[in-house]
Amino acid sequence: MGRRTIAQLVLGAVVAALLIGAQAAPAGASTVAERTCEPGLPANAVCGTLTVPETRGNPASRAIDLPYVVIPASTQPATGTPIVTMAGGPGQSSTEVAEALAADPRIGGTRDVMVLAQRGSLESSAPLDCPAASSQYVDTFTEDNSPADEMAEVGLALKDCVTEFTAAGGDVAAYTKSDTASDLIELRQTLQIPTWTLFGDSWSTKVMEQVANRDSAGVDAIVLDAFSPVDRDVKGDAYLALSETLARLSERSGGEYPDLNADLAEAAAVFSDSPVHGLLTNPLTGRQRYYALTGSDVVTIVQQALYDPATAAAVPYLLSRLADGETDAINPFIPVALEKLTDTSLGQYWLESCRDEQPFWSVDPTVPAEEGAEDTEPTPLPVLTYLTAADAVCTSLALPPSPAESRTAAPIAQPTLIFASDTDPLISVAAAQSAQGLFASNQLVTVQGAGRAGATADACAMDQLATWLAAPGTPVETTCTDSVEAFPVVSGDSLHPSSRFSSVVAAIDQKNLFELTIPLIFGVFAALWLVGWLIAVLVQVLRREPFGLLIATGIAPVTGVVFLAALWIVVSTAMIATPAVTLVGVPSIVPWLGILLGVGFIGIIPVWRLGGRGSAALAAAATLVWLAMIVWFVWVAVLPS
Repeated sequence: MGRRTIAQLVLGAVVAALLIGAQAAPAGASTVAERTCEPGLPANAVCGTLTVPETRGNPASRAIDLPYVVIPASTQPATGTPIVTMAGGPGQSSTEVAEALAADPRIGGTRDVMVLAQRGSLESSAPLDCPAASSQYVDTFTEDNSPADEMAEVGLALKDCVTEFTAAGGDVAAYTKSDTASDLIELRQTLQIPTWTLFGDSWSTKVMEQVANRDSAGVDAIVLDAFSPVDRDVKGDAYLALSETLARLSERSGGEYPDLNADLAEAAAVFSDSPVHGLLTNPLTGRQRYYALTGSDVVTIVQQALYDPATAAAVPYLLSRLADGETDAINPFIPVALEKLTDTSLGQYWLESCRDEQPFWSVDPTVPAEEGAEDTEPTPLPVLTYLTAADAVCTSLALPPSPAESRTAAPIAQPTLIFASDTDPLISVAAAQSAQGLFASNQLVTVQGAGRAGATADACAMDQLATWLAAPGTPVETTCTDSVEAFPVVSGDSLHPSSRFSSVVAAIDQKNLFELTIPLIFGVFAALWLVGWLIAVLVQVLRREPFGLLIATGIAPVTGVVFLAALWIVVSTAMIATPAVTLVGVPSIVPWLGILLGVGFIGIIPVWRLGGRGSAALAAAATLVWLAMIVWFVWVAVLPS
C-alpha cells in the first residue's frame, strides 16, 4: 500500500472535523482547518491552522491559532517520513528552513516538509511582539548610561504591552518551550501522522529535544542545527561563543590578527572611556538620532556582525582599527547590528526568556577585585545589552520560572544528527558537545566558519544532511570547510580604510537614487558627452577636416567613463571575493583611480579653447560636474574613515 501524503492527511483531518462539527468538541481539544497560503510560498504548498488552548489545563482558557505549512514531496507519493521544523528564533521566518529543505531534491524529492508557527509569533493569532519595547531598546544605543539604567524604559514599554495582552484575555505565562512542544505534538496527533523527523534550528532545538522525549513513539529521527540543550546557561554560552568565535577568526587570519579577544576588550575600553557619537536610524521608527556608543554597545554590535559569515570576515579588521582608536570605523556595522537585533521579535524573546532561561542563567561577566584591594567589589565587564534588557524586564515582570523538569535532559534513543558552527557567536560547539552523551546514536558535524547561517546555507552541510536523511544513522563527514573557503578573513594589507564607501554599496542595493545623485549625474553626463564626441569625430573624419583639437576635447569624457568602469570592476571583483569588504574599506588601488578624474578635469581645458557659446556652456557644465564628482569621490573613497 502506498504511503499517505501529508496533504491527504490534512484534507482527511479537515473533513473529519467538518463531519463532527455538530458535536461538541472536548474542552481543550486541538483542531485543524484549511486556509489560503500566503503569497511567496511554493505553488504546491498546502496551508492550515492548528487551534489549541492558550493555557492547557485551564477550562476558561481562550484558543489561539497557529498557522502551519506543508510542502509536499516533489515526487508523489512521498516515500520518506515527513520532516517538521520551526523558526530558529522569535520573530524569524518560520518557512525559510522548510523551503530550503524542500528545494533540495535529495530531501524534498521524497519527503513532505512541514513547518508550524511558534505560539506568540507574528504569524499566530496572539502575537507577543512589542514594537514599543524593541524601539526603546534600539534607542539605548543613543545613551551612555550603565546598561542596566538604560533598560528602564524598555521594561516600562514591555509592561504596557503585557497589560494590553492580558486585557485581551491573554496569559503571558503560557508561552514557554514546553507549551510549544505540546503544540507540535498535538499537530502530529491531530493530523494522524504516524511518525515524523524533527528538524530543530537554534531556539527550536530545545523544543525538538522536548518533543523527542515526550512523544518518542511519533519520532523516527532528529536533526539539530545550532543545538542548544535544554539545560544550558544561555547567557554564559553567549559570552563563551563570542570569545571562541573571535579565537577561531584569529587562527584563520594567518597571524595578521593574533588576539581578537584582546582587540575587542581594548575597543570596548576605548568606547567606555569616551563614548563615541554619531548618527543612526532606528529601523523600527525610521527616526534618526545621535548615538552614544559605550563599550557594551560595541560588544553587542560586534556579536551581531558575526552572525553572517560574510560580515564576520570583516570584523577582525574592524576590531584592529577600533583598538587603535579609529572609532569611526564602526559606523557601517551599526545598521547591520540593528537590523539583526530587530529581525527578532525582542518582546517575545524577552517574555519567553523570563520563564525558560533568565531565572537559570549566570550573572554578567566581571573581573574580580585584586587581592588585598580596598574595594572588594568586582569590576563589571562590557555586556551583551539585549541580555541585560532581559534581566531588567524579567525582574520587573516577576513571572514564575518554568518547572525544573522542563530543563531536565533525558536520554533519547532515536538517531540524531547535530550541526554546530565553530564561529557561531551565540551557541558554541561546546554546548552541543555537552549533550552528545544523551543520544544513543548521534553524529556531530562541525561546520567551520558558518557563523549563524545554518546548515541549509552550507553546501557541504547539506550534502551530509541529505546523505544522513536517506538512511538515518549513516556515517557522514564530521567537518565542513566550505564557508571558511568562501569567506576568508579580510586582510588590511590590501585595503584602503574608507568605510564610507559602504553607504554607496547600500544605496545601490536599496536603489536609493537620492544618495547616488552625484555619481549618477556624472555617469550620464560623461556617457552622453562621450557619444556626442565620438559622433563629432566621425563626422570630421568623413569630411576629411582637421580634428586635432577635437580629439583633445575627448580626454574628459573618455577618462570619466573609464574611471566609472574601472571603479565598478575593481570594487565588484573585491566584493565577489569578500562580500562585506566595503564595510571596512576599498581595494588599495581605488584612491589611485582618482587620477583619472584629475586628468579628465584638466581635459576640460581644450573644450574652452574651442570657442563659441555651445562649447563654453559644455565646458562650464563639465567643470561643475567634475568638481562635484571629485569632492564626492575624495569624501567616500579617499579620506580615511
